[in-house]
Amino acid sequence: RALEDGLLYHFSRVDHRHNYSIFWYGVYLSKARYFESQQPIYWLLGNGAVGRLVLMLPQVVLLLYTSLFMAPRDLGLTLFVQTYLFVTLNRVITAQYFTWYLCLLPLCSQNAVTLTARVRWALFYLGLSIVTWLSTAYGLEMQGLSIHRYVWLASLGYFAANINLLVAILDSHLQKRKRFFLTDKKVQ
Repeated sequence: RALEDGLLYHFSRVDHRHNYSIFWYGVYLSKARYFESQQPIYWLLGNGAVGRLVLMLPQVVLLLYTSLFMAPRDLGLTLFVQTYLFVTLNRVITAQYFTWYLCLLPLCSQNAVTLTARVRWALFYLGLSIVTWLSTAYGLEMQGLSIHRYVWLASLGYFAANINLLVAILDSHLQKRKRFFLTDKKVQ
């Protein structure tokens, strides 16, 4: 039961509310189309096995890549990156999902993340995207405004900000490793 509630549930969860994911609008529209037309194709593409498999494909590819090429070099950073990607590419992202990868930051080696200017700007962009998403979601859910597309655009901005931050962190890590290896060779 714990495995179902803690992990497997997230593969079948269909929730189009309170959701930062870029996929929520498609799930929302496919539900509406299915209930209007009763055609199973909308259910299969949006919520069924086919839709879930298509949406999981990028996660599987990135999991394999990071497992094979990153994990042998830095396991702590790899665990962080894999969890970050899982959350970012998930069909459902709610506020508590942030804790999944934030708790892994201490496992990253001390050389993993440096607050370079690029990382700081990426964090600013992420914060701005969260505020944008929250303000549009407030209009949709609390004020009853019909602004579904604006929330979806805010979700796209949030997704882009997450990818931008991950790239900035990885770039910072690579630059720090290059500097380390260059200075290490000079010492010898």
